[in-house]
Amino acid sequence: MKSKPNPMRLDAWDLRILSEIQSDGRISKSELAKRVHLSASACSERLRALEAAGIIEGFYARLSPALVGGMVFVMVEVVLDRHRLEDQRHFETAIQQFPEILDCWAIGGRIDYLMRVATLSMASYQDFMEGLLQAGLGIDQYYSLVVTKPVKSNAPIPLSSLTQR
Repeated sequence: MKSKPNPMRLDAWDLRILSEIQSDGRISKSELAKRVHLSASACSERLRALEAAGIIEGFYARLSPALVGGMVFVMVEVVLDRHRLEDQRHFETAIQQFPEILDCWAIGGRIDYLMRVATLSMASYQDFMEGLLQAGLGIDQYYSLVVTKPVKSNAPIPLSSLTQR
């Protein structure tokens, strides 16, 4: 059984830093220090500690799907044909190789996984799914939910509730 990592105890300074970098990942360290009211060295030290603890997983650029090439996004509910641990591990390992799968979450309930898939068209989505079915990943059923427009995405994690613990 995998043990859970021992989480770093976050204080008000850490939460301010995390809030700022979620809003602007390209902020300079000196500007970040100003915004959170810390010295540049103290702010940099805290930022390094947050990265070392794995709380900050990385920095990314958010691209405009419409301007990049009009991507089609589909939420895909996946049901596996067997539910043994090795079947789940096989599926989870295998899907890492498909760049079309942007996100995949193991979930509870009537389905096993929820994936967010991006392709150039519905025809290419269908080809992609046919390839997944033929790849021997143990998919029994899948359900496609086509995204018609983004309403809210990539929102920052709400950190304000953490200050109330």
